[in-house]
Amino acid sequence: MASDLLNADYFGQQLTKDNGWLKDIIKPVLNGVDTKMEKARKIFEYVRDNFTCTNYNRRTMDQTLRNIVKTRNGSVAEINLLLTAMLKFADIDADPVMLSTRSNGYTFSTIYTITSKFNYVISKADIDGKTYYLDASEPRMGFGFLPLRCYNGAARIINKTGDPVELNSESVTERKITSVFIINDEKGKLVGSLQQMPGNYESYDIRNRIKEKGKEELQKGIQKGFGAEITITALTIDSLDQYDHELNIKYDFDFNNEKEDIIYLNPMFSEGQKENLFKSAERVYPVEMPFAIDETYNLQMEVPVGYEVDELPQSLIVKMNEQNDGMFEYRISKSGDNISFRSHIWIRRTYFLPDEYDAAEFLT
Repeated sequence: MASDLLNADYFGQQLTKDNGWLKDIIKPVLNGVDTKMEKARKIFEYVRDNFTCTNYNRRTMDQTLRNIVKTRNGSVAEINLLLTAMLKFADIDADPVMLSTRSNGYTFSTIYTITSKFNYVISKADIDGKTYYLDASEPRMGFGFLPLRCYNGAARIINKTGDPVELNSESVTERKITSVFIINDEKGKLVGSLQQMPGNYESYDIRNRIKEKGKEELQKGIQKGFGAEITITALTIDSLDQYDHELNIKYDFDFNNEKEDIIYLNPMFSEGQKENLFKSAERVYPVEMPFAIDETYNLQMEVPVGYEVDELPQSLIVKMNEQNDGMFEYRISKSGDNISFRSHIWIRRTYFLPDEYDAAEFLT
């Protein structure tokens, strides 16, 4: 299969034929750039930011590279083959990779390989002893990241040996850290601040939402999660245009409610899960998650002036199984007039069989 594709005019021939005309395009892109890593990043960013994907379900080309450059449009295969050709022209070791997306189904290509089972093409670059998988068809996708639809098991590098590669969701961990501080201001009123670093894919989703609806709509969504008792102010978002990095979200908040005899406070505020996503008592199909999870939430809070702590939630550790594939930690304590709270959930695996659905051990 790899040999046929490499010799086909609608695929591999576009990478090996005389592409001297690419010099006029690549030269200004790489102006002042020396290392291969810098060159690869600049070429990737150029293709990603200047070409529009018109079809995310293609494994071969319907037009030449010249025409793609002329129209600035192409399918996912055409855009990533252009990326591969430009990388090769810049003397970077690169090859196309053919895969099947999650919605298209498994290929089982490690056992047998049928071209029609594939529906997507990405690019692979080997730089300084490290391999990077690239997809320039998605705006605001960082260097070295793939859309989650690509992590679907067996894929094939289209080179002379047709090497197999595994793109599994367990190789992706989405880490999120949230820190909340609540103090009494000079008037004895509770005020707070939150700083959050969402994972790469949540950052990607937030960037797309801001691009589509604006920062104001994002703030409205955050405000809705807190409710009318709290007002969000001074929202700032760092690294919004640095797609290779996670966002850094910061905002302040004020408590609007009048002083009451008893205050009930949810320490997770808008960050906790409000309902169990797995509602069925029994399950007959596997659970497939798009990535592994590692989320940490920390709270430091002063006890409101004039109040005493009557009751704290119970601390708890929930262990998923004996193999330590996942854990939920919920710890809270009081020292003087300060409350410390930590919630941490991590799940290392992304695929669970039905008979694992109920397995969990409770450790207190």
